[in-house]
Amino acid sequence: MEKHTVIYEPNKYIKEGFLFLWKQMFHELRISFELGLRLFLRDFSAKYKQSLLGIFWVILIPLFAVGVFVAMNRSGILTIKSTGTPYPVFALFGMTIWSLFTGITSKISGVVGETGGLVTKINFPRIALIYSPVFTSFLDLFIRSVLLAIVMAIYKVAPSFDILLLPFTLLPLLFFSIGIGLFLSIIGAVFKDIPMFINMFFGIAMLLTPVMYPLPEEGILYKINIYNPLYYFIETPRSVFFHGKFDHSIGFMIFTLISLFIFLAGWRFYQVAMARIVEKI
Repeated sequence: MEKHTVIYEPNKYIKEGFLFLWKQMFHELRISFELGLRLFLRDFSAKYKQSLLGIFWVILIPLFAVGVFVAMNRSGILTIKSTGTPYPVFALFGMTIWSLFTGITSKISGVVGETGGLVTKINFPRIALIYSPVFTSFLDLFIRSVLLAIVMAIYKVAPSFDILLLPFTLLPLLFFSIGIGLFLSIIGAVFKDIPMFINMFFGIAMLLTPVMYPLPEEGILYKINIYNPLYYFIETPRSVFFHGKFDHSIGFMIFTLISLFIFLAGWRFYQVAMARIVEKI
């Protein structure tokens, strides 16, 4: 078996150059896949081992949120204009995509702090820690998609013929979520109250973003969401899925490029900062 010697020294990444760092990052991403898969299986087993309802929590949380909005809409407390799709289906789809964003971001943001003992004692590619939260979030997405399919069947709603474009419309949200999560994972390892700020932000952001309701044609919410990337990352997949329309293409493309930049910047920040953050955990 071929052995490799790794030498750690100050300003190593600066001396080796910009391109070498990215080559090394992609190499570590590839070789750490198996380890990331094993971490995912371990975390998945531990997460539901002592849970009363287990994996059903993945279904109950979005059902409860959608149920509250449906009840308020039918009682007249909340007036929601026509969505072009039965409202429960419309709201559940938005909640499914929103849960993908919050799941990836929150899980990645806490991964360094939660695995501090592992990081400080064992030398391994740190990017392997990111696989588990991403795999877990995609498993949750699959389960919620089954629930969505059942609700669509009940309301006799069929997806558009452009459903094959759906994965491509979700890529910007994936880049955005992972990028933000990578930044927060380093910050959260130092400041332990970051998860509380994240949960507070998610609660406010969900109310301001048209997740459970269509975007108003005017007013403060309309002005806010023109510059809200989450609006484009949720509404575009929903529009493609149900109506086969690629609405707001310019805004979607602009924020797609921004999300890709955030992902690459977050990845590099994570890679460089992990070498320094271990001593602070």
